[in-house]
Amino acid sequence: MVDAALAVAIRVVSAGLVFGMQVLLARLMPVDGYGGFVTLWTWMLALGSFAALGFAESSIRFLPRYHLRGRSGALRNYWRFGLSMVFGVSTVLMLAAGGLALGIGVGEGAGLMVLLVALGLPFLGIEYYLEGVARSFGWFRLAAVPVYIVRPLLIGLSCIGLDAAGVALTLPIVGAVLIGSMALVTAGLALVMARRLAAISPERAASRPGQKRLWLMASLPLLLLSGLEDLSGYGDVLVLSLLVEPEAVGIYFAAARSLALAGFVAYAMTLVAGRRFALDRAGRSRAELQTSILENTRLTFWATLAAVTLALLAGPLLLGAFGEAFLAGYGVMVILGIGMIVRAMAGQAGEALIVLGRQREGLIVALVVLVVTAGLACALVPLFGIMGAALASAAAMGCRTLALVLALGRSEGLRVVALGLPRLRRT
Repeated sequence: MVDAALAVAIRVVSAGLVFGMQVLLARLMPVDGYGGFVTLWTWMLALGSFAALGFAESSIRFLPRYHLRGRSGALRNYWRFGLSMVFGVSTVLMLAAGGLALGIGVGEGAGLMVLLVALGLPFLGIEYYLEGVARSFGWFRLAAVPVYIVRPLLIGLSCIGLDAAGVALTLPIVGAVLIGSMALVTAGLALVMARRLAAISPERAASRPGQKRLWLMASLPLLLLSGLEDLSGYGDVLVLSLLVEPEAVGIYFAAARSLALAGFVAYAMTLVAGRRFALDRAGRSRAELQTSILENTRLTFWATLAAVTLALLAGPLLLGAFGEAFLAGYGVMVILGIGMIVRAMAGQAGEALIVLGRQREGLIVALVVLVVTAGLACALVPLFGIMGAALASAAAMGCRTLALVLALGRSEGLRVVALGLPRLRRT
């Protein structure tokens, strides 16, 4: 799968840049300040998908089909409708959260955190939507390079410049840099995609009766699905941020960041899988869909296994780059790494559920994983600290794999687990 290899290569570069940015911030900020930044960034990522209203995911269901069948009018209308909905709702959420922050008090603490998250929500929501549209057309470089390469470069270079100018890198300053970088990347990505889509679908056409309602009704369940998945994915850090000091949150996050390559591998496969599954479904080829699912599982599993192994071997070096205090996170790395390998055994079954319109099953899976993550974290963190959060996260990854395998098998009769060596083919 050449496209998958390209996506992995981009994410490998991105992993290095993001890791370098995190090391830089950990070195330039005090430990508790870096822990505060980690908390801010995690809450943004956990809540950002809610602002996209599920259109990032539903675009993968509709746009490849419209493009394949030459329905350029429907394609253009979906693009405009999705963008207007995401912009409008995310702006309302920003204003509501901003009002809450002002009521709490924005001088420091929770009020400041809520304000910064509120200001970032519109940019994250639109960014999620644009990324989903790019994935649906197979524009993998456009989906990944601006967000995962350009943005960390902007953040890192801005922080270096501010530090050189003698500006103290406090949470409000770094938060402003983060939001400003997101705004620049989102605006540039929107302009590029608008031009590409205008070339594909230059003519305007009126929407068919009920078409907008169809898109909205298909997207809203995916809003819950993607939102629950993000909350469960970041649930360990979110619970930690509520139960332990910022220093411990920073150490845990550094350990998780040191495994970023393995996580990026899974995301790279997602970039390719959704479009491939949608094309197989549009072509009504059940056998091809089954083949694609199994091949994506093989690629995801072996690439994740290799990435986790390399990260654990280099663990002390990677953690030491953050500072001596962060070496305490190596045990967390081991536990999370094992969980990632188990998670990879489900391949891209979650994307398959979305493409096949199985939102209900996807919601149940995401809800189960969120409950397991939050419940175990609340029980284990007071007893074992950051190791408890890692155990909760790894257990939730195992539950996710089992639930996805059962959901796709029972609802569609499709197999997921395939651990043989992958066979390269173009998607």
